[in-house]
Amino acid sequence: MRITDLICLSVILAVFSSVFTGVYSQLLKMDKQIEEVRKKSDSMTFISQSFYSSCKGKGFSSLDEWKTVCAEMWALESIDWECVGGEKSGLYKGVWNGPYGSGEVYGKGR
Repeated sequence: MRITDLICLSVILAVFSSVFTGVYSQLLKMDKQIEEVRKKSDSMTFISQSFYSSCKGKGFSSLDEWKTVCAEMWALESIDWECVGGEKSGLYKGVWNGPYGSGEVYGKGR
């Protein structure tokens, strides 16, 4: 009776361990995907909100500083800004591209 109990227990442990390993690997995969989405969301939110603030003279001292800091902070491949519609319009456009996505944002200056 002891040997059959030991064999049954071994089989049950083997099945549960393989199921547990599969579930654990899926959880790790989901955690990695969630982290990617969080980084993408954080980068887009930070870059766009700091652009709005910089256009209004808050946060960064200039849009060039915004450009430099965001490029370093989020390892962006490219980032730039331009004045749209001439100086009198006060409308600015920021664009970026990086490992967490790309974006385009518009902001009204003071």
